[in-house]
Amino acid sequence: MEWSQNVVPDAPIGELQAKELDGFEGGLFWLKQRKIWALLYHPNPGTPGRSNFTIAHEFGHYVLHRKVQEAFQCSQSATLGISGAKIEREADQFASYLLMPIDDFSAQVAGRRMTLDVLGECAARYGVSLTAATLKWLEFSDQSAIAIMGREGMLHWWRASDSAKKYAFANLHEGMELPVDSLAVRSDLVLSASNFRDGVEHGTGVWPFPMPVREMAVISDRYDMSISLLILDDAGIEHGDAPDDDMVTTPPTF
Repeated sequence: MEWSQNVVPDAPIGELQAKELDGFEGGLFWLKQRKIWALLYHPNPGTPGRSNFTIAHEFGHYVLHRKVQEAFQCSQSATLGISGAKIEREADQFASYLLMPIDDFSAQVAGRRMTLDVLGECAARYGVSLTAATLKWLEFSDQSAIAIMGREGMLHWWRASDSAKKYAFANLHEGMELPVDSLAVRSDLVLSASNFRDGVEHGTGVWPFPMPVREMAVISDRYDMSISLLILDDAGIEHGDAPDDDMVTTPPTF
């Protein structure tokens, strides 16, 4: 609010409120009579990182798009960076760089074996959700890795690091059944495996990739949802050019 008042004094953000929003996660609205913008976000007392990212996403709309339209209503998909709309992708990218500077993030993970605990440390450092931290890491990681969200045992969306995109495009599609032996659908394994946060090693044939995979997973029984992070063991495999970013963010095959 202070920044907007200093930089755009004739159209600042004059309200920032947590409100119960029906059907969307965050919003930005031009109040013509008062000549201010109102930024609203759904309260998430149990997951403050989610609210932080939503606020940053809507602030991105203010900085980038306030001259394009006067009202923004953003779903959870938009504030997670998985919406196909160009302005939603731009606002999400703004939020991720604002909250998780890559130079600092890279320094936190340099030389460390990637695990859910490492990503959890980063999420806590930046005040974001584990999902947001995972997606940001994939953006700059040189490892072959893929994040997969599942709902009711089906693949809902995926996001891959550059070196893993060719494997994801070739083998994953929205609506496919998640592998029966994966952690994504085996909550009993997640709860019983003492090392699940470090990853469970799968040979070829569990996930549809031509190499072994290390899988870490978080499962929510409440929402019947899972997020798996797959680290692909593709050492010795030559990497070609990654598919264009636009292919990864067109609506929504991931």
